[in-house]
Amino acid sequence: MEKRYLKPVCFVGLSLVAQLGCLALLKLSQFGQNPFPALPLAVIMMFGALFVSPLYSLARRISVPMLGTSLVAVALLNGALATLLPRISEASSLYLLAPATALVLALGYQFLFKERGAMIAAMTVYVVCTLLANYTFDSFLPLGFFLVNVGTLFFGITFTQRDRVHRFGRRNVYLMIFLAAGANVAMALALETPLRYVAVGFLAIVLSETADTEVYQRFLERRWLTRVAASNAVSAPMDTIIFTVLAFAGESFATREWMLQVIVTDMIVKYASGMLAALGIMQRQDAGALRPS
Repeated sequence: MEKRYLKPVCFVGLSLVAQLGCLALLKLSQFGQNPFPALPLAVIMMFGALFVSPLYSLARRISVPMLGTSLVAVALLNGALATLLPRISEASSLYLLAPATALVLALGYQFLFKERGAMIAAMTVYVVCTLLANYTFDSFLPLGFFLVNVGTLFFGITFTQRDRVHRFGRRNVYLMIFLAAGANVAMALALETPLRYVAVGFLAIVLSETADTEVYQRFLERRWLTRVAASNAVSAPMDTIIFTVLAFAGESFATREWMLQVIVTDMIVKYASGMLAALGIMQRQDAGALRPS
């Protein structure tokens, strides 16, 4: 395949993944204690927003004629996929809102925020990752000894995503952290989540992300993977221990063995997913210069 076609193909492919991913998210959320029979509309749109940063980056590198062709392909292929999914899951026609949300945000940021579009896109991914992590915080996948919290799969990405925003300055990092904390409180209250989980979630985000930010700032002159590895080594255990202990201690199912399983698994998954995300964007990050802020 010629290189000039690679980016448009990735652009279209990501839109399909956004739609298919909703089905996977629904299946994973069924492992929770009180699962929703279908994904809420807001969750579908938030899942789509996960893809705004890579779509934004691709859209900026595709010529206008090729972008137009890509958008037509997106509409046709996602429409075709939407006709197949109802055979697998009810209300799946709504999953079209996921790629639609991602595309509207990516293109909107490109035209409305030419200088800060990349920063806003990265912040968007961070905020929706924390929201989706808390949406699935009580969903646990039993995998042998390991008990994988589905929310951890999203939270692992937030650590690396936040590290990307550091190039825009420490002030913007803290603004993003508190926006995410506030958004999580609002969502938890809207879903009638017990106040205990609301308070613990807010505390875990603020403390672990603050620690991560300060550690990352001290490694600004190092390579991208070193910065991410060092900061995540502090924030991943801190976030996991604070949330697991304070959120579940005293519950009938939260035995010492259960909590140990959850804490060990969460730390491994968060760190691994964060590093995988870091590897995916390593070249672009090491190419840019970072200055202390």
